[in-house]
Amino acid sequence: MPDRPRNVLFIWTDQQRPDTIGAYRSAGHSGNGSAVSQPARSVVQTPNVDRLAAGGAMFEQAYCTQPVCSPSRGSVLTGLYPHSHGVPQNNIPLAADIPTLAELLRPHGYATGYVGKWHLGNELGRPALNTHGFDYWVSTEDTYTRDRAVEGFSDYYHFLIKRGYTPTDEARDGARVFSRPTEAGLPEEVGKPAFQAAACARFLEARAAERERPFLLMVNFLEPHPPYFGPNDGLYDPAEMTLPETWYSEMEPTVPERYRRRREGYAGGEAPVATNDERGWKELKARYWGSCTLVDKYVGQILDRVEALGLAQDTVVVYSTDHGDMMGEHRLLQKSVQYEGATHVPLIIRAPGGAPRRITTPVSQVHLVPTLLDLLGHETPAHVQGTSLVPLLTTGDTAPDEADVVIEWTGLPRQISGSGEPADGRGVEARLRSVNVRTIRRGRWKLNVHLSREFELYDLQDDPEEHHNAVHDAGVEPVVGDLFERLRAWQARTNDTLVLPDPRVKDNAR
Repeated sequence: MPDRPRNVLFIWTDQQRPDTIGAYRSAGHSGNGSAVSQPARSVVQTPNVDRLAAGGAMFEQAYCTQPVCSPSRGSVLTGLYPHSHGVPQNNIPLAADIPTLAELLRPHGYATGYVGKWHLGNELGRPALNTHGFDYWVSTEDTYTRDRAVEGFSDYYHFLIKRGYTPTDEARDGARVFSRPTEAGLPEEVGKPAFQAAACARFLEARAAERERPFLLMVNFLEPHPPYFGPNDGLYDPAEMTLPETWYSEMEPTVPERYRRRREGYAGGEAPVATNDERGWKELKARYWGSCTLVDKYVGQILDRVEALGLAQDTVVVYSTDHGDMMGEHRLLQKSVQYEGATHVPLIIRAPGGAPRRITTPVSQVHLVPTLLDLLGHETPAHVQGTSLVPLLTTGDTAPDEADVVIEWTGLPRQISGSGEPADGRGVEARLRSVNVRTIRRGRWKLNVHLSREFELYDLQDDPEEHHNAVHDAGVEPVVGDLFERLRAWQARTNDTLVLPDPRVKDNAR
């Protein structure tokens, strides 16, 4: 790349599948990497992200480090895996001594801004509680605040109050707030995406007036995360939605028990699936697509502002999300499973002077911090566990089957009684939710190693929707052995002390 950029604009969403972006669908990939074939009228509309992809590098096989919000966000911001950055589960604050990209750039004189959902503690950006290197902070979430008498309310809350809205929902501490469903039902012009785009414009205008100082701006949209409805609910016709093949097929008995029980829960009418039939799931998917198109509109406003202010030629733009959404695959919803639908994420990087590319080499979001530091010409600290993707940005795929991607899952903690059963009374549910997992993807194969000794092997080339758990098939022993040894080598490199059961030991197999 001929000229080094000075600035970074990092746009990310919450819980967005790659197949909700037109550029990914036109490249022939669904959310799980399989080919797509859709009627013309049911093509998702994301013209602004498509425009970004047309001018940048689109990674077709990018993955989060853990398919749930806080751990994934920690990796994106720090370049560390969840077991290293100390946020292995949701709602755990990122420790003050774990530096973010903003903290790594501030010694180089960067102006830094964060707009939107944080979900790593200190949601409201109070300086006394550590803003992890971000000076300009615009908050949108009141969900995670525990004591509003001390912490107050989000900037978005105050925005709505000033416009005459009255909070009618009650929080856990008894305070009156605007809940996420209430916010999602507001007119578009006062919705979170419009509010966030305006906040970004203010930051960018200040940077244009002070051009000698480089900047990092990160904006995180909540959409298309639940509540799965919003101003665009009527944009897509549910009748034109299609459901994945695995929605119609049963799970194999070798699939982990936790996944089978999750599916049974949705079959029993768990929200937000109103009816466990084609109509209910297609209506849900149509609304999900509508939220993706809503975000795209305001992404366009931010990109247009960068162009109008003359900042584009010096700015790296990144578009991604924190994790995917099953959205009907295996008749599951949301995240927290190791399937492609939950772990596969969109990732687009447009760097000034870079050639547009489609990159098929599997990559992890843990590589984003070192990649951005490399693009900006700054050294990556030794503690960072990711590696730079600049060689792929510069030359494209070299050996796309020779890259390892590791995905973690840290089960929810539970109290154990003397009898060995969960003391919290949740029984089987608590036992299943507490199981840790490590996943490795290399080439066509993906191996999931659960501490419950439930092992999965998927051939993503011949079985991209993960219908069949091939771990017990004849002839796969060398594949399983190679992947497991690579997984253990990764554990040694990253100081992951989780003791994994060996899938090659027959006594461990189910």
